[in-house]
Amino acid sequence: MKHILSRLLMLAVVMFGVTLLTFFYTSLSPVDAAQALAVRRYTRPTDEQITEVRHELGLDRPFASQYINWLGNAVRGDFGDSYNTGKPIIEELSASMRPTFAMALMSLVFTALLSIPLGVLSAARRGGFADKTVYLFGIVCMSVPNYWIGFMLMIVFAVNIPLFSIMGADSLKDLVLPSLAIAIPTAAANIRVFRSSLIEGYNSDFVLYARARGISEARIAGMVNRFALPPLITLLGQSFGFTIAGSAMIEFVFSIPGVGSMLVTALSSRDTVTVNACVLVIAAIFVAVIFLAEVVNTLIDPTRRSKEGAYAEKTAA
Repeated sequence: MKHILSRLLMLAVVMFGVTLLTFFYTSLSPVDAAQALAVRRYTRPTDEQITEVRHELGLDRPFASQYINWLGNAVRGDFGDSYNTGKPIIEELSASMRPTFAMALMSLVFTALLSIPLGVLSAARRGGFADKTVYLFGIVCMSVPNYWIGFMLMIVFAVNIPLFSIMGADSLKDLVLPSLAIAIPTAAANIRVFRSSLIEGYNSDFVLYARARGISEARIAGMVNRFALPPLITLLGQSFGFTIAGSAMIEFVFSIPGVGSMLVTALSSRDTVTVNACVLVIAAIFVAVIFLAEVVNTLIDPTRRSKEGAYAEKTAA
């Protein structure tokens, strides 16, 4: 519990840093948010109208006051209204997050279904034809961008073989191709990590000791898988966060109205308040998933915290 609480405290500090840096960098934008909003309202605003809008938005106050006010409202779930649409940002975020979150969950499932069996196969046939084939598959998939894989999947399974729709996110079926486009290159990288962890586990002393005691290979395989899972779980958590954060290109290819598309639209329209909200929500999801992966890893292998503490003491000495 102490280990988990320390991680939680560290992640809270990370979130505070994210909010501060995001708000600071958007405030440095050369585009005046008050002027951009005044142009949308009045087409050709006067200086008085721009000053009025700036006062309405609170942009004439000191930076610290603006940040504290924004952070206090954000903690309560109030991100204000979009400069671009005039609608509450929390409503737009809720609508945009649903397809992105569903796509990220589906891609996580596909990534696990590809990473674990192929990693086990590659480790079990180390140096053989299957291992080399999986290695080649990984190199090819990691060498091409996910949006190119998305285009290829679309051509094959939506045009030549019309099993899926080309655009939209009306059902889970519509998210299969974009989820696969994200999962394939991610799984290619995870396979190598899982394979290395499995090989390290089979070469460990505890496996030699278990075989000397006559323990069955099935139980040894379970022990090795438990030994090799923590790095893979961490990578899966990171891939989920990266999917949420980097979904814009895939959402553009498949015309999915997700949070990535919302962030790109806000950036192009200089809607800084929406940019801050999107970055904060994406960072919060990323941090929460990494924390959950840390908790799962601690439950799988409780000795990790003592190993980390011993390593820290040894490094300090």
